[in-house]
Parts: sequence; C-alpha cells; structure tokens
Amino acid sequence: MTTLSRRHLIHLATVASATGVLAACSSGTAARSRASGASGVAAGKDAGSSGLTIGMSYTPNVQFAPFYMAAHQGRYAESVTLRHHGAQEGLFDALLAGTEQLVVAGADEAVVAASGGAGLVVVGGYYQAYPGCVIVPEDSQISSLADLAGRTVGLPGRFGENWFALQVALDSAGLSESDLEVQEIGYTQQAALVTGKVDAIVGFSNNDAVQISLAGTPVRTLAVAEEVPLVGASLVTTPEVLGARREELAAAVAASVSGMESFVADPDGAVEATKAYVSDLVDADQAANARAVAVATAELVAPAGSSTSTGSVSDEQVAAMIAFLDDHDLLTGAAPSLRSVCDPLV
Repeated sequence: MTTLSRRHLIHLATVASATGVLAACSSGTAARSRASGASGVAAGKDAGSSGLTIGMSYTPNVQFAPFYMAAHQGRYAESVTLRHHGAQEGLFDALLAGTEQLVVAGADEAVVAASGGAGLVVVGGYYQAYPGCVIVPEDSQISSLADLAGRTVGLPGRFGENWFALQVALDSAGLSESDLEVQEIGYTQQAALVTGKVDAIVGFSNNDAVQISLAGTPVRTLAVAEEVPLVGASLVTTPEVLGARREELAAAVAASVSGMESFVADPDGAVEATKAYVSDLVDADQAANARAVAVATAELVAPAGSSTSTGSVSDEQVAAMIAFLDDHDLLTGAAPSLRSVCDPLV
C-alpha cells in the first residue's frame, strides 16, 4: 500500500466513517433515546438554537456514563443537550456542520482530521490512559510484544485508534509491519480471536478485552508501550465555537469533568445512570456486564498511580502525539501546530 492511499484511507476513516472513538459494547444492547430525532437527550430543558450540544459517537453505552451522570446531577446548564450519533454518521460531521458544539472523540483522530483540513481543537480530556492494546488468549504463547513476530494480528483496518496503537506496539517491540501478518477483519475481533483466525487482536482494554472475557474466553492484554505517545477520548470543538462561546464551553467541560469524577467513584451509579438510555440494563446480567465495562473504563479515566488530573489534557501530551503521528506518516496532510489543535479549558 502506498503512502498516499494509506493516508486517503485514514482520512476517510477519521472524518467520514460511521465508527466512533468509543465503540459500543458488543453485547447486543438495545439503546433507546429519551428524545425524538437523532438520539438527542436533553440534560435540562429543551435546548433552543442557542443551546450547546455534546456529541457522543455511536450508541448509548456505559462508557458515556460520566456525561449521563453529569446531566442527571444537574451539572450542565439547562440548554445543554447530549446527542448520540447515527449509525452512518462520521465522527466529526455534526461538529463541523455546527449541529454539535462539543464532541467526545479521540484527540489523535481529531489531530489526523485537522491535518486534512478540518477545524478541530481539543479543549478537555477524558481518558488519561490510552485504551488501545494487544489482546491474546490467556493460554497464548505470546507473552511480550516481541512475540508478535511471525504471528497474525487482526484489527478493523489500517485506520483509527487500533491502527495507531499497532504502530506504537511495533515501535516498542522493535518490529516492522513486515515482521508479522496484519489482517483487516472489520469489527469482528472477538470472533477472529476466539476461533483462532488470528493469533492476537488490537482492541480496547475497556471494551474488547472485557467483552471477550465475559463471553467465556479468558484473555490477557499487552500494553503497547510504557508511555503511549497518543491521546485517546477527549473533548473536541471547533475554533469558531471556541472563539464565540468560550465561557459556555468551559462550563460544559467542567461539568463533564465532575461527571467523570462521579463515574470513577461510583461504578454502580454509572450503571444506574446508563439505564435511562440503555433499556437492556434492566436485565441483571447485562447490568453486571456494563459494570465490568465501567470499572475498566474508570481505569482509563483515572489510572492508578497517575499524577494527572481527571479531565485534563496537556500541551506536552498533544505535542508528543503530533510528532508521533507525523513521524509515522499517519497524518493526512501537514502536521498542525500545537496551538491550533490544543487549547485546554480545564
């Protein structure tokens, strides 16, 4: 694959794909919306044209519980609305169209999209640890990243956060892509790993690893690096919204951070808050599964032993990420400047 075609794929995937940074759990949960239309859920009273809409990729899920909790606790202004994207909607489509003013999305994917010309700015953090990891069966002979040499590794495709994570893993192991076989398997990681189609998969520690284990196949995860030079789920806006509504955005980011803190402290409360959006959680088994995802997600939001503040994002993190993405030819155009894509409000 040439550099140009790979860049084109990444551009399509990050700007126009229907997949989001926070993939919905594969438990088959049926989502229900408390509002008509495109999955909009009001945090307070109905938001008018001057309201602020926070977009969340993909379907309602406990991984978004910090935002549900902030809404339930009345942390947001009455004009704030939570909105889940439609199945065929791109990650940044609504934000760039002006129908959302803030979106929960990977900072790395935002930077890639920005390098292709999209006006995007990271204004708050969510995950303080990167979710992408290598997942192997518990009894696998793969015990380190170096053991991937000569093995088959599955991932959705050569785009997005799974692909970025694999690049980090290869660097950590001193390997190149030619040292292993990469299979593009779509979002079928669980089936591919369980059936032995691949030796390992790249997935998310709080989603794929949890779901495969809950389905009856014990797995182990391998961190892609001791310090991952990528920033995952964050709060992203546009320069236009930031310039015109900075105080309003700052308040929404602060409220979201308070929801993150509640989420980390109370996984049972997170499940309860999510029940208003995911009807399947009335089932005890589904609720238990959601709790396991909440606990794993909390480890990303507030990693044990980390000195970073909940909801924070730093210039240093984003600068290192831009350099990594640029060095590994993962950008779709020229590397954006730090100041153009990072302006933390907390």
